[in-house]
Order: sequence, then structure tokens, then C-alpha cells
Amino acid sequence: MAVLEKIRVKFGILITVLVALALLSFIIDPQTLRSAADRFSSDNKVGSMNGKSVSYKEFYEQLNTYTEIAKMMGQNPSSEEQQSQLRDAAWQSIFENEVLIPKAGAAGLAVGEEEMLDLTQGKDISPVLLQQGLFNDQNGSFSREALANFVQTIDADETGQYANLWSFLEENVYRERLFAKYASLVEKSDFLTDLEKNRLMNESNVTADVDFVFSPITYSDTTITVSSDEIRSYYNEHKEQYKQPANRDIEYVMWEVVPSAQDFADTKEEFDELLAEFATADNLKSFVTLHSDNKFNPYYFTEDQLSVMPEFQQTAFHEPVGTVSPVRTEDDAYAAMRVNDVKMMADSAHVYYKVFALSQEADADAFVAEQLRKTDVAQFSELGWVTQEGLMSNNLTDLTPVFDAAQKVFKVKSVAAQTIFALYVDQRTKPQRKVQIATLLKRVLPSDETYRDFQMKAVEFADACGGKLANFQRIAQEQDLPVIPINNMVEANRRIGPADNAREVVSWVFDKKTKAGDVSDLKIVDNKYYFVTAVTKTRKEGYTDINEAATQIRMLLSSRKSVEKRLEEVRGEIAGLNSLEQIAEKLGTTVSHAPGLSFGSVQYGQNDPAFIGAVAAAPQGTIQSVGGAIGVYVFEVMDRSTGSFFSDADAATQLSRKAAYHTNVLQRVIANEADIKDNRARFF
Repeated sequence: MAVLEKIRVKFGILITVLVALALLSFIIDPQTLRSAADRFSSDNKVGSMNGKSVSYKEFYEQLNTYTEIAKMMGQNPSSEEQQSQLRDAAWQSIFENEVLIPKAGAAGLAVGEEEMLDLTQGKDISPVLLQQGLFNDQNGSFSREALANFVQTIDADETGQYANLWSFLEENVYRERLFAKYASLVEKSDFLTDLEKNRLMNESNVTADVDFVFSPITYSDTTITVSSDEIRSYYNEHKEQYKQPANRDIEYVMWEVVPSAQDFADTKEEFDELLAEFATADNLKSFVTLHSDNKFNPYYFTEDQLSVMPEFQQTAFHEPVGTVSPVRTEDDAYAAMRVNDVKMMADSAHVYYKVFALSQEADADAFVAEQLRKTDVAQFSELGWVTQEGLMSNNLTDLTPVFDAAQKVFKVKSVAAQTIFALYVDQRTKPQRKVQIATLLKRVLPSDETYRDFQMKAVEFADACGGKLANFQRIAQEQDLPVIPINNMVEANRRIGPADNAREVVSWVFDKKTKAGDVSDLKIVDNKYYFVTAVTKTRKEGYTDINEAATQIRMLLSSRKSVEKRLEEVRGEIAGLNSLEQIAEKLGTTVSHAPGLSFGSVQYGQNDPAFIGAVAAAPQGTIQSVGGAIGVYVFEVMDRSTGSFFSDADAATQLSRKAAYHTNVLQRVIANEADIKDNRARFF
């Protein structure tokens, strides 16, 4: 028990469980996996990678591993967000095992035993261990002594929790180093030969000062036409750009249940009655437990910590114990606080402990008396530096006397741990004034009557639709209801509008029986959002239909043709003109100036590649014209100079940016090569 509590106190929030997600951020992330894996299999597997199926059993076992680690840390991952994080971590781990580790191995990479020893106990401690609070000292810095103490106590832990945790950490240490090597290999593959570097420096150090006139294209030109054959030809040549996952277009009407004016009035009346009792109650903890919508918080606050609530801060630190603050109203709630206690307390304490069963209280008393006479640290186990936050997050508030106890050795009964602790505090940070406050909070919630009113509206609408899209659209318009569209929804979607967990709606949308034109019955999400949803279009996995891509392709080809036409027109209009001023007057515009352009220019406002390229190749002192992305440039290079401002360091920086880009692109490449199919949305 003591070993388990030590782990919980020192780790606080669930950092370790999510470390696998952080390790591969430079290569792959859950969102990328989803977006790259929107091709769903037709079987009941959770997914597949590299052609190998990931069974529900395999995924569940991995998920259970992460869940157990979370529980060992004292966490209870019950919310949808926490469960989603664990599922992503489990999926990530399988991805690493099936794709990334084999890929790194095929590249000849490995992490040897001696290297692992150095990463876990030697000179080159892994970042995975450096970020664990379990191994920190009083200042929050990594402590080799704390790490060594942890490793030494693994064999003495009869529960096996230390061994499991260390095995988990070692696995992540191994992966972090392996993937760091892989990333480094990719980065080092980007290099410049002497020839390439010299060319880059020459191109960047030759600059031109340019005067130019710009004439934009006319998008409303009805003489520009794009044929179906041209669209089809472009589509076929660029077909890979039009890959798509299975997706749907939907429209929905949603009612969010919110408190009525009567709900506010009723809650305020109840709050005012309780506030009078709150001001005089003898046992604030019991009163808050019985009557408030929040739990009693035993935490002792500093004045700075309450600065976000000035009215509470004023009462807590400038009024006597027992004073009730002004009422605070926000976020659909009424709240007031009362000062319960004031203490001079340390922020943290260095603690040693010895555990006794509840039936051994006499033994605990004798031990404490003996240690008060002459303290022997060897008789205790070291808990290390603890804070209020650490104790509270692990339900060990019984141990808070470590921050202000008069004696260095004392005992504490812990109801949560069902043990008696003999505690020895050898160091504390400087004490400061802190207050414990009791808060009376009443949230304004929708009443049953309010819920019935909202549900009745939603049910009446769904019934009137009769499952037909035409009815849905007509009635929504008649009732002036906001219809919200979502295009290209994929099955992995969890969120719709403000609803974070709208899986029931998404499941209906992607049900095999649901067809375009269907309208759902009422779907209730989180007992707060009422959805009626219509499917307007369904699309299978594969390539976007050419008819859907046609509008975008037509605009692109039309723009290109418009530029070509405008270039021909401009050349005809300016024929015989010898200066940019004359040309500008002819075209009804003005002359602009762009100084210091080079082939690699990115600083220029227009930054049109065609314009930059033409400037780099144009002879000085001659008027040239070129078609750009959205219009035509007529320009003259006024001056060209060669300098040495683009140095070796600049070339190295540019190369570094290129390497970073390739590392980022690598995640998509790996996911695409692995042919990932992620069907988790069907199960969770």
C-alpha cells in the first residue's frame, strides 16, 4: 500500500500513460492516423496495418494495459476524453509495434543493452525519465538519487507495481531513443553537395531591383470556356489528388437544453435560503457536503491563488474567520465562500514514513515516542518532497499536517489508505499565511419541465419529418430553425457542433441501412443536446466523383486560360511602348517597385513564383512580360547586384528548414505506406 501511495503522490496527473503519444509527435499523431486511414474494412476488425488485421481482442488487451497503468497512478479514466486518450495511446502503441519499430529495424537501427543502461541509470538519462515527477527533488528538478532509490526498491515491492511501472518506462525509453535515431537518420539524409550549396548561394546573392506593372485577370469573362474533355483530362492526370475516404454530407437541427428564466429564479430562491444557514453553520464541511453542488475543498490557498476571484480574495485575507463573501454569479451558478481556517503553512515538505495497520495504533504510538527522543531516519522509508496538490490528487489529504505540524515526528490516521502513518518531516519550505475556505455553490440546471419542453419540440419536429429530407428542409424553414450542414463527415468523427460525444448520431449516419435522403428520429447526446439529422449525400471510399471535382477543376483551368488570354491582350496593347510609365497609363494602373528580389525570394508581397522566376532570368534594362497566378506582370530589371549577404549559416538554416519539413511530411508518408485502416469508430 505504501509503495502504491508513493507512486500516486509523486506522479500526480497521468503523464506516464500518455507518454507514448508524445514520443512520436515528430512522426505520427492520432489525428494524422485518422485522416490517413479513413479507408474502412468490411469486417469486424478494429483495423489493419501493413495488411495485418488488428483484432478487437488485440486492441482491447493493449487498451487494458494502458487503463491498468492509469489506475495504478490513482487515476480513474471515466470521462469520454480520458477514454479517448487511452484508446489513442493503445492504437499508437500498436502502430509503433507493427510499423515504426520494424521500419527502424530495416534501416539498421537498434538500441543496445549498454545504451539502455546508460539511458536509465547512466550519464545519458532518457527524456522519458527526466519528465517523470517521481524522480524530482524539492525544486522540481530531476534527481538521480530519487531515480536510484526507486530502482533499488523494485525488488522489495511485493505488489509488483514498481516492476510493472519500471517495465513500462523502460519500453518507452527504448522507443523514444529508437525513434529519435530514425528522425535523425531522416534529418541527416538532407544535405547539400558543394555544387548545390554554391548554386544556392549564387542564386540568393544575386538580387534585382525591379519596376513592374500588374494587370489582373477578369473572372467574369464569358468568352473563357472549359470543356468536359479538358476537365476529364486534368482529373485523370491528377487523380491521386482526389482520393477520399468514405464520407457523408449531413444537415442537422439541434436543440441545446438550457435553464429557463423560471429555473434561475427557483435556484436563486433556494440559494438565498441556504446562504443564511451557511453563514452560521458550525460544521462547514458537513453543511457543504449536504447542501452544495461542489465538494468541500480542504486545500489551503495563498492570496495569489485567489486573485482570479477578487471578492473571495478580499474576504479570505482581509476579513475574520467566519466571514461570508459577497455572492458571485457566473456560468449559470450562484456561489459564496466563508473563511473556515487560517494557518501558516509551507508549500512543500520533505517526508519520511512508516506504515502501521489500524490495529497497530499502540505500536505506532510507541514508535513515534521513540523517534521523538532520537530520530533514526533508517527506520523510515523516504516519500520525498510532497505538496498539497500531490496529496489531494491522490486522496491523501489526511497527510496535510506535514506542512505545519509542530513536531518533526508524528502519526496520522489515513481513512483513505486505511493505515496509520508515522511521519518524519526533516525539511519544509518557508511557511506563509494560507486560508481554507468553504464554498456554497448552486448551479442553475434545467428542470424536468424545461427538459420536457425541449424534448417535445424536438420530437414533434422529428415526427413531422417522417424520415424524409424534403419534409426536414421544408419544416425547418417554416419554423425558422437553424439548419447546420457538415460536408465530408467521416466515421471517425466524435464531435458535432458543441456535442463532444455524438457517436450515436454518427453511428446512425454511417449505418448500412441509412441512405441519402433519410432523416433520423430524435437522438439525445449527453442528456443535453437533441439532434434530428438528415443525410444529403453518401460517398464511398475511393476517388472523388469527377462531377463533384468538376467545379474546382473548371475554376483552375479557367483561371489559367484567363491569364493566357490576358497576357496576349497586354502584349498587343503595349506593343510599341518604350517605358513602364507609358504601359501603366495604357493599362490604367501604376508602376510599382520591388527591391532586392532573388531567385529564392519569399519576402515580396505578391511572391508569385512565375514573376520571381522571370525576374531572375531577365536581362537588365529590357521590358519583359509574364503570366502569373492571377494576372500579368510587365516589368524591367533596373539594377542587378551581387553580394555576400547570404552566407554559409543562411544555407545551413535553409537546409534545416527543409529537413524539418521532410520530417513533418514523413508522418503522412509512413501512414500511407502502411495502408492503415482504422475502424475504432465502429466499436467505441
